[in-house]
Amino acid sequence: MKISIKNWSKFQHYQNRRPPWIKLHRELLENRQWFDCSQGASKLLVELWLVASDNEDGTIDQELGDLAFRLRRENSKMQSLLQELADQGFIEIDEESASEVLADSLQDAIPETERETEKEAKTKKRKVPSYTKEFEEVWSLHRRGPKAKAFAEYKKAISGDVSHQEIVEGIIAYVASLDENFKGSHLFRWIADARWEEDTGVKTVKRNPVLTNWSPPALGDVQ
Repeated sequence: MKISIKNWSKFQHYQNRRPPWIKLHRELLENRQWFDCSQGASKLLVELWLVASDNEDGTIDQELGDLAFRLRRENSKMQSLLQELADQGFIEIDEESASEVLADSLQDAIPETERETEKEAKTKKRKVPSYTKEFEEVWSLHRRGPKAKAFAEYKKAISGDVSHQEIVEGIIAYVASLDENFKGSHLFRWIADARWEEDTGVKTVKRNPVLTNWSPPALGDVQ
């Protein structure tokens, strides 16, 4: 799903991605469309501005489930709020994604039996992605996030200056640097950000040498 923020270049512009803050213009108080939005939609709009600052052009390219999880919302609720913001002119959703959002938002009006029939039909038509042997090697090292998106980023990466082996070595070092408190970024994000260029390093644990053939001195030998 690709979402574009309307007038992003006019109201938000930064030298780097992921700025520590974004601009909230006072003229929003005079925007009738914003006041016409539901509380959930108006709150979501500000959150989308924050997420959009990850990219210089103010676009959000994430699967609906990933975006809903990041903003702590249910998929069905996210769908209806996105459609509301699009109807009010605050965001633009690409045609394919827009049709999916609209269709999903209408699911509640479809009888359960009919809904199951549609799901079965979609499952039959859905093509199973075909992944290369090289990508499967990368995926086996870090199974995080949507696999299809990771494969798309992988193909883009190796079509450039980076080699498959460089990605493998980078992800091995990255995974070795993780711990139980942080399982790591999604693989597609790791590849998209060219993280193999970073010096992730491998954490090593220093241990004191173990002495063998040693026993404490007898009490009479202690001065």
